[in-house]
Amino acid sequence: MRYQKHTYILALLSLFVYNISNARILYAEPDKSRLQFSSELFSIKCPTSNTEKEIYLCALKTMTSSPEAKEHAKDSLIYLAKNNIDDAKYSLFITREITKIPNKEAVRYLLESAQDGLAVSQLKLGELFLDGELLEKDEKKSFLWIKNAAENKNYKAMKYLSKYYFSGTGIERNDSLGFHWLSKLYGDYGPLFDDWDLLGAVYETGRGTPVDLIKAYMCYDLEGTAGIEEKARIAPKMTAEQRAEGLRLSHEWQEKNHVYTMQSLGLSRQKDGSYR
Repeated sequence: MRYQKHTYILALLSLFVYNISNARILYAEPDKSRLQFSSELFSIKCPTSNTEKEIYLCALKTMTSSPEAKEHAKDSLIYLAKNNIDDAKYSLFITREITKIPNKEAVRYLLESAQDGLAVSQLKLGELFLDGELLEKDEKKSFLWIKNAAENKNYKAMKYLSKYYFSGTGIERNDSLGFHWLSKLYGDYGPLFDDWDLLGAVYETGRGTPVDLIKAYMCYDLEGTAGIEEKARIAPKMTAEQRAEGLRLSHEWQEKNHVYTMQSLGLSRQKDGSYR
C-alpha cells in the first residue's frame, strides 16, 4: 500500500546535517566489515542477553520462528533503538512488514540512523526518494543521500553515485565524476569488485576518461563467460599485441586478488551449465 506522505516527515528529511548524539553503530561500513555480521549472525546461539550486539543478533535470527519470537524481537529492537543503536533503527525499518511497525514510525527510525551516519540507511533513503513509493520521488534528495552513503564507502551507493553522474540523475551530468567514483569503487574494493561490464564500457566509449581498449578488454575478460561477446566486439579494433596485453592485465589482477575466472582455470561452459 502506498504510504500517505506526512509534511513534517518531509521537512525533517530535507535536513542533511547529522545529529550530534551518542548514537552507536555495531556493524560499521564499508560493506567489507559486514561479512563479520553475517558470520556472527549464523553462529550465535539464542536466547542470549549478555551484550547489546547479542540482543540485536538474536532479534534478527529468531524473528520469524514464531509469533511470540516476532514480538520479542520487535521489543528488543525498539529497546536497542531507544539506546541509540543505529543498526536496530535500520532493522526496524527493514522488518516493518514482519513486526507491523507503521510506515511513519519506520521511516523516522531510518532517518535517525541515516543522520547519524549509518551508510546502509543513507543508501536506503536514497533508494526511497528515487523509487517514489514510501516517500515522494525527489531525485535531488536521492542524489544527496546516495552521495553521503558513497562517501561512507558503501559499495552499492558508490555504484549508484557513479551512474547518477553519468546519467545526470539529481545532479548535472558529469562523466569525469562518474568515472572517478567507478574507479574508486574498483580501487577500494579489490577482489569484491564485480562491475566489470560497466567499467569496460566506460573504457571502451571514453566516458570521463580517454578511450582505452586494452583496459576495456581486460575488464571484459574479468567478466568471465559474460564478457565473451564484448571481447569479440572490440577485438577487430585492436592489434594482437593489445589483446595480449589486456589478457595479461586480467591475469595479473586475478593473481593479485586470488579471484579467478573459469577460463583462467582452464574450464569451459558445458551444455548442461556446468564447467569442465
